[in-house]
Amino acid sequence: MATTTQPTTPTKTVANQTKFLVLCKVCDQICSKQGKGKKQILEQFINKWRSNHSDLHKDDITTTDSFYPAMRLLLPQFDKERGAYGIKETTLAKYYIEILNLSKDSTDALKLLNYRAPQTAKAEAGDFANVAFFVLKHRCYKEGELTIEDINTYLDEIALSHAENRRDNVKKSLFSLLRRTSAFEQKWLIRIIMKSMKLGQSELTVLNAFHPDAKEAYDNSSSLLKVCTLLRDPSVRGHEIAISLFSPFRPMLAETANPEKMDKILTKTFYVENKLDGERVQMHTDGKKFMYFSRNSYDFSDSFGSTSTQGPLTCHIASCFKSHVVNCILDGEMVGYNLNTNCIGSKGENFDVKSLKDDKEYQPCFCVFDVVMYNGSVLTNLPFSERIKCLNNLFTPLEGRLQFTTRAEVKSKQDAIDKLNEAIDKREEGIVIKNPTSIYKPHDRKAGWYKIKPDYVDELMEQLDLLIIGGNFGEGRRRGLPSHFLLGVAVDPKIPGEKPTVFHSVCRVGSGYSLKELYELNMQLGEHWQKFDKNSPPHCIVVENNQRERPDIWIEPSKSRILQIKAAEINKSDKFKTGYTLRFPRVEKVRYDKDWHDCMTLSEFEQLRKQSYGKLALHHVSSEPAVKRQRIAVKEKPTLPPQFRGPDASCIKKESDLFAAKEFYVINGPVKYSKNDLETLIIKHGGEIVQDTGPDTYCVIADKLNARVRMIIIREKYDVVKCSWLLSCIEQKQLVNWTPSCMWYSTKKTIDRLALDFDEYGDSYTEEIDEKKLKSIFQQIDVRQIEKLSSRDILDLEMEYFPDSSLGLFRSCIMHFDQNPSLNLIRSKFLFYGGNVSEEIHKQVNHVVVHTNDLSNLEELKSLNRSRRQKFHIVSHDWIENSIKDKALHAEKNYQPT
Repeated sequence: MATTTQPTTPTKTVANQTKFLVLCKVCDQICSKQGKGKKQILEQFINKWRSNHSDLHKDDITTTDSFYPAMRLLLPQFDKERGAYGIKETTLAKYYIEILNLSKDSTDALKLLNYRAPQTAKAEAGDFANVAFFVLKHRCYKEGELTIEDINTYLDEIALSHAENRRDNVKKSLFSLLRRTSAFEQKWLIRIIMKSMKLGQSELTVLNAFHPDAKEAYDNSSSLLKVCTLLRDPSVRGHEIAISLFSPFRPMLAETANPEKMDKILTKTFYVENKLDGERVQMHTDGKKFMYFSRNSYDFSDSFGSTSTQGPLTCHIASCFKSHVVNCILDGEMVGYNLNTNCIGSKGENFDVKSLKDDKEYQPCFCVFDVVMYNGSVLTNLPFSERIKCLNNLFTPLEGRLQFTTRAEVKSKQDAIDKLNEAIDKREEGIVIKNPTSIYKPHDRKAGWYKIKPDYVDELMEQLDLLIIGGNFGEGRRRGLPSHFLLGVAVDPKIPGEKPTVFHSVCRVGSGYSLKELYELNMQLGEHWQKFDKNSPPHCIVVENNQRERPDIWIEPSKSRILQIKAAEINKSDKFKTGYTLRFPRVEKVRYDKDWHDCMTLSEFEQLRKQSYGKLALHHVSSEPAVKRQRIAVKEKPTLPPQFRGPDASCIKKESDLFAAKEFYVINGPVKYSKNDLETLIIKHGGEIVQDTGPDTYCVIADKLNARVRMIIIREKYDVVKCSWLLSCIEQKQLVNWTPSCMWYSTKKTIDRLALDFDEYGDSYTEEIDEKKLKSIFQQIDVRQIEKLSSRDILDLEMEYFPDSSLGLFRSCIMHFDQNPSLNLIRSKFLFYGGNVSEEIHKQVNHVVVHTNDLSNLEELKSLNRSRRQKFHIVSHDWIENSIKDKALHAEKNYQPT
């Protein structure tokens, strides 16, 4: 008698027993509370979760159930285990419009698409999740049925579908979520997908509410899963640092120190290392696989080589490791090694160490100063002196590729000062003093390491990392560009570890950078500038209320950049909110490697000012007090080069009134006509020229787009016209009407006028077209948008407009062909009919084809397929032949080779 197999009962977890609605209500309550009330609500939810966990699992210590399913929803921006969704607000709006079958011109559809519009109700404005809630609240159930586990499953499917470029599956998952959740749940689901919960509290608060060691554990592992698994019990402290091979962690940091502090530091023998000007990197290796992670846990393995035969670095150093090394994690600095001078370069020499190749002047070199793991054993709890002994026996140095940092023992303050002065003479970044007994504490800056740079001479940094908070437009060659920047320091947040929200002005800077550097900086900041309203200034930046130092424009701090500033002194000033300013400030470099919130704080600025008596000049460090130097004021009278003053109108004879009563601002011209030439032509024909836009400017003239033109376009106030239009008017001796093809940028008023006569590509409704105009229209079509079309998009277009054609038959297929010469012709046919071929079997591959005369790799392919979550079809070559013959894809199951 045959026995029937009973279905297995799913394992009960807190996540599949807790409705998603419960979590949504908790988030809503947190938003409505202030201060400590937020954390209390969160702690109550976590305690309830732990209580349910105990009831479900009792004494089962083997259970893998944890708070992780809820944590990854509360902190979606930290959930690195789940891939990206590839969905922004506009994309999600289009999905909702399609799923809800809304007319694109309907009120609700326009609300979703224009969620930032000021016309939207204040409760909704700018918040897509709120806008969606108001659109959905009459179209969804009042209460959803999904659990927290269900939500995570759907989100995993969306992330996987995005990774595999299956847009239809994304919409299918969203449709299921829409059908099974309330509008209230959809609001929080959208915030999770957008990875912006807007709970009014920092991620640190959430982690601390879960466990006092959660932040440290996350810094060590960058994994919420590990945090929730290792720290499941709140009564057990995370003393053991969770470091594992091929998992990034936040490296140990050095505390900023100055020469005076050496008396307290150097109570016994210490180590001194030279501080290198490179990129902090940790290297993980098991001898075959190599991984390189940055200070912020970004994976740069591809830049340096992930195997012993790849990359500009790994292929050279893999053989350096001694035979007893099975695996290890090394901490160090990735620097550029100058092949001409045989020495280490600095980042100021304008190279990116992550992009260096063997054929360049510089090559990547890994300078190692610590070992964190050796042969599976974590060494973080060993003293630094013991880790050095282990480190010295791991590899044989290879100059210019893999080196130890220079290290020496010091026993007194004078010894350390001598080492610092030696670094100053060598133009090195400074020194790092390390306590031999210090253990390795990831992301800890007060654990026994101290950095002293030449910039800290006289107990004060010579270089200050200040944030751009405002700007003023320049003159001359910088006209039209924000070239003088208002800089600020961050007001220390009340809760340590949180990001600052308010910045105080400290100085303005307008020198030290080239025009190229200025253009590059403005290209990044351009779209984020906002006009400064003195009557309603932004709350996040505080400036003194004086006309001279008030900026023309301001920028949200989170969108800004840090400038590294050098200056001579710190002087008193009533023009800036700090009460002080910098004398002769100049830009050393833009700190693209630092986040906006890593700028100098107000307390650091004040502390350094008091300790140094305002001196910032760089000299040899001495144990004797520095002699105060006489201040010498240097004044320069600014001048404007003649080529930027414009032509003298009094010397130009007027020829016509073609441009009478019209004011032009000319930025640049073509090869045959300089800026000055075009301005002269305008004056000859009755027009007026200005060197900056104003209320009476008719239009801006430009032959090519540059940073200055783009800045004007961003302001959206003026029409920007190609200089070919100006020359055409002069040639035809009449004012030629504007057409879309002669515009770099059109204001809304001009767009509305042009729309009466031209379509979106510049094709006239009334004028006959010739070959030249047709070519011009084709050039207006954005080819980049066509290139961005996925295979699915192209297939949809082919089915809509060419239903009887089979040329796109395999458009949705990503095929890997087995190694067989007999498949070459089949491969060509597959490509001809729109297929995509991959040389490797990656996640996006959905078909693998083999030839029936050689099935030697079949079992290996089947084994690989069984190990994949997303399966691929294994078909014989006949599937392609017969599908082409019948102009339709056959069922793959009928062509499975055996």
